[in-house]
This record gives sequence, C-alpha cells and structure tokens, in this order.
Amino acid sequence: MKILVTGGLGFIGSNFVRYVLHKYSNVEVINVDALKYGANPNNLKDVENDGRYIFVRGDISDCDLMENLIKNVDAIVNFAAETHVDRSISNPYSFLQSNVVGV
Repeated sequence: MKILVTGGLGFIGSNFVRYVLHKYSNVEVINVDALKYGANPNNLKDVENDGRYIFVRGDISDCDLMENLIKNVDAIVNFAAETHVDRSISNPYSFLQSNVVGV
C-alpha cells in the first residue's frame, strides 16, 4: 500500500508517518511538506533512511506537483494546514492558499 501524506513534518503528521511505518511493513509513505513554520525536519530523522519513506518538499496548492504525486497512491492523508489565528489575520492569503485552495 502506498500512502501520500501531506504536512507530514508537523507534530501530528510526523507521528502518523512514524506510526504507519513502524506498524505496517507493507506500507510506503510519500510525505509532502512545504517546510513552513510548523514543520520540523528533525521530527522524522529516525525514518528518513527507511526505503519505504520518501520526502518531497512542495506545497499542496501546486496542482502539477500534486497531480504527479497522487498517481499510483492508494490513500491520501491530509495534515497540511496553516495554523495560528494571529497569523491568519496578518496574512490571510497564505491561509487561504493552504487551507482552501490546496485541499
């Protein structure tokens, strides 16, 4: 089974990726993350050399990228989102791009 995870370097997404890779030996994970303020590459240091794990730096609102990545996946799990209400007030565009357009 191949799973596409978006936002997999955030707190919840990285725990999901780690859980799936440790629990199921027949699962491959493609992790797409834009590496914005909520992402932490160190969250998945322990699985980055696992042959079943692929990291792709990208934004979910990039239609060409996402169209290419969803080919041949069995499931998509979306954890990508802009958070923090105070930031949404000062920069609503990035929140709309990620939380509405990207989804």
